[in-house]
Amino acid sequence: MSIFSLMLMQGGCSEIPGHGPSAYQVETATTQSGGQALNYVMLDVDVPTVQHLSNYASSLPPKEFLMGKGKRGTIRVGVGDHLSVGIWESIPDGLFSTIGQKRTELALIVDDTGQIYVPYAGEISVENNTISEVREKILERLQGKAVDPQVVVNLLANGSHKVVVIGDVARPGQFRVHEDGLSLVEVISEAGGTRNPDYETFVTVVRGDKKFRFELDELPEQPANNIWLLPKDIVSITHKPRSFTVFGAVVSRRKYDFPSSRLNLSEAIGMSGGLHDGTADATGVFLFRFEDRPKMMPLLPIEEQHLDFPTVPVVYRLNLKEPSGLFLTQAFEVKDKDVIYVANSSVSEFNKFVSILVSPVTGTLRSGVALAGVP
Repeated sequence: MSIFSLMLMQGGCSEIPGHGPSAYQVETATTQSGGQALNYVMLDVDVPTVQHLSNYASSLPPKEFLMGKGKRGTIRVGVGDHLSVGIWESIPDGLFSTIGQKRTELALIVDDTGQIYVPYAGEISVENNTISEVREKILERLQGKAVDPQVVVNLLANGSHKVVVIGDVARPGQFRVHEDGLSLVEVISEAGGTRNPDYETFVTVVRGDKKFRFELDELPEQPANNIWLLPKDIVSITHKPRSFTVFGAVVSRRKYDFPSSRLNLSEAIGMSGGLHDGTADATGVFLFRFEDRPKMMPLLPIEEQHLDFPTVPVVYRLNLKEPSGLFLTQAFEVKDKDVIYVANSSVSEFNKFVSILVSPVTGTLRSGVALAGVP
């Protein structure tokens, strides 16, 4: 074996680098690898795909958070609540009236057994009752004792009916659920608002053992996320900058933070300096993302639709040599933790192969010739 052949083999075994797979390798790896199908799906970035992704609402609240299709939650009395009970009578010498005043105002607190005490009516169980139900119970107990009684009940302070807001807000703490309800946006406002941009803020609502999480900047497009809160809900506000990574045949390969609420693929590639002249394969632009399986079901192959995994790895493929590709990059939205990869052209890979493997050999031969010429 010649020295040239030996050094070529050594160079090939130890020094072949690369920015990543070729477009052909990415595309063909979805079908077979060692006789087994790989677990990611290749989808072309075309008009139907972009429309499907744009129309899909991925963060709608689970049914446990809808409370009757978005209606206000009913306030119910709990232990520790402060009630104001006003009782009127039609005569000046009744149980609760005097010559100067026909009513009596009572300040009551729900005790640890869930009861209140009303004079002449006795102990009344009111825990988990609505304000209207409390009023009816008092009226029922006063029948035959007070003269034509009229009762008004107000909730002064609901110690048991509060929502806790924690995390990245100006004033974290406990906030009262009002009689007419308390929405998510209202409680965030009462907590002083968030300290960071909406597109870098995540909201998590905990209700019992259920959780609902979404990005705050989704609210204008998904008003259903502005749910009505229930007592003892926990609202957590978290600051989490979104980012994406670009590598391959681009000018600047690195991780980038989102500069604004929305970012399309054209802008993301532009932030990397664009495709590298002479090395990039404009037909091989790929975006890697984990998608929710229910969201992608209409676009998945038959064999993928029956799997139980909640997410599916998807590789989106784009051809920038086609005029429509440039328009599609402006409609395709980049998401948090996306990875964008631009494949190297086949000519570029061949030149790289030659420069890496042949250059050391030719350099060695030149050195040998030089040494041979030394007297």
